[in-house]
Amino acid sequence: MIRIGLLGGECTGKTTLAEDVAQSLNGLVAPEYLRDFVRDFGRLPQLDDQEGIFLTQQVTVHTVSRAAAHSQVPLVIADPLPLMTAVYSLVYFDSKELITPGLSDAASYDLIVCCTRTDEWTPDGLQRDGLMRQEQAQAVIHDTVVPLLTARGHAVIVVSGDRSERTAAVNAAIGDLDITSH
Repeated sequence: MIRIGLLGGECTGKTTLAEDVAQSLNGLVAPEYLRDFVRDFGRLPQLDDQEGIFLTQQVTVHTVSRAAAHSQVPLVIADPLPLMTAVYSLVYFDSKELITPGLSDAASYDLIVCCTRTDEWTPDGLQRDGLMRQEQAQAVIHDTVVPLLTARGHAVIVVSGDRSERTAAVNAAIGDLDITSH
């Protein structure tokens, strides 16, 4: 089975990309736990919540991966990679505590996909904080996280363009991987 992890600030098209790739390549999506947290608790997370959100995202990906293996589904897409919680910890709380565990977790993925900013911004009224926070997250991803991932030898691609271009780029990047042997 192939595991793909998505990185990108809020409203960068991660969920749309995950769904499109899953549909085109017969995969399953491990959804973002942060959305459930905000909905269930009716508030944005605080610093003390970050580790639990990170761990729950890891468990979500693991659970979906087990279901995929049981169903012989060849692909799992983490929307997002648990490492995104570390990015948000830096952006919102100036905390680097989750960077090392996030990088360690990222080692278990076959491909990491960084989504660039799209032209669309869709406020949801609860958890999306705006373009400034999106830009801060994107800066942490591209200036800090991607160099650390590539230095460790992880396969990382950056996708941009419209929906079909992004999906095609991810499909092409995993095209050389034999999804039946993973």
